[in-house]
Amino acid sequence: MIVIIVLLLVAVGIGAMFLLKKPAADASHAPATTEQSAQGQKADGDHKADGGEKHGAPITVSLGQPITVNLAEPNDAKLLQVELDLITYDHDAEAIVKTNRAEIINNIMLVLSDVNAAKLRTRQGKEDLQKQLKEAVNAVLEKRSGKKDMIDDVYFTKLLMQ
Repeated sequence: MIVIIVLLLVAVGIGAMFLLKKPAADASHAPATTEQSAQGQKADGDHKADGGEKHGAPITVSLGQPITVNLAEPNDAKLLQVELDLITYDHDAEAIVKTNRAEIINNIMLVLSDVNAAKLRTRQGKEDLQKQLKEAVNAVLEKRSGKKDMIDDVYFTKLLMQ
């Protein structure tokens, strides 16, 4: 009986040694892999700055509430209301957008108030407005952070004219 218990304890001990030893071996290789990944990401980041290619998943920054403006005359619509999402690959952009949200919304409102309602009903008019809004947002972010073209795209999540 005692022999069986001793053999059982030895078997459990050997099994535990193999199980515990394997993750330790993986852990010794993990820093090298992480370091290589970090170097690869650094190289990709350098490539991004040079080639303009975007890596990783896009980050969506919502401005939150709808932005409503009175349209300038002569327009058949009097009000324009939009909700926007900003798309970026820069991880710093979200914090900078939130910090400068008031100025960004102000500049968006200035752009929106000059919109021609008839033109905005066309696809080309919407795409032109997206480009103008992207430039307006990037101008604020560049002024505040020194980084150019932090926002890659501006998407309408709501567009209403009355």
